[in-house]
Amino acid sequence: MLEASVLGTIQGITEFLPVSSTAHLTIIPPLMGFEYQGRTIDVFLNLGTLLAIMLFFFKDIIALIVGMFDFVRGKNSGDKEDFITIFLASLPTIFVGAIVELIFDIAIDSTLILLVNLILFGVILFVSDFSPEEKHHVSRRHAILIGIAQTLALVPGVSRLGACLSMARFLKYSRWQSFKFSMILSVPAVAGACTLKLAKVFAGKIIINDWSFVLMGTVVSFVVGLIALKSMEKYLTKFSYKPLAIYRILFCLAVLLF
Repeated sequence: MLEASVLGTIQGITEFLPVSSTAHLTIIPPLMGFEYQGRTIDVFLNLGTLLAIMLFFFKDIIALIVGMFDFVRGKNSGDKEDFITIFLASLPTIFVGAIVELIFDIAIDSTLILLVNLILFGVILFVSDFSPEEKHHVSRRHAILIGIAQTLALVPGVSRLGACLSMARFLKYSRWQSFKFSMILSVPAVAGACTLKLAKVFAGKIIINDWSFVLMGTVVSFVVGLIALKSMEKYLTKFSYKPLAIYRILFCLAVLLF
């Protein structure tokens, strides 16, 4: 239960920071004497933070569902336009992710690649945050570009949030709008990944020996995730992403030195 709580806490915090939750779940547990539990457990931890996002941005998620029905009915509305924007932005990740999961089943587990990406995309995030905050509503064309950036998260160490924030900031969107759009955009991608993995679990292709461990990690990641989301909302009213970009680089250097 302690190990599950630690993993849930790591996921709950790092999922809402552009620092790569995958990197932290891969590197920190072994340093604490825990064995890496594998990608299946990571998916359940992601399920916890997914639920946190859906609760925190509940009104926005409901508006998108309403927009979907407006789209089906051919009714013009602001919710419909927002739904189309998120749908178009989600297509690159859904398409590429499905190919990787269903056809190639690629798993890049190189620690070197992970650490290199921590530094590289930390530098990219740092540079992007110098862009002025001029825009507050994401256009369809820019949404697709942010969606393409999100596909980079399939490579460990990049950070889905970090990639999306970097692209949004390069396009001159405000820090909060960049964060909010990135969070809502992550819902279809994470939900799709969780659904595919859960289908394998219930089909008996993946065996889980300790459901109490899984449930504890999921619940903790959900609770900690809600706290982290609220904290980020306050953080972005006063500070930039630069300290977080610097943290990525320092974390990587600390791991290499250790």
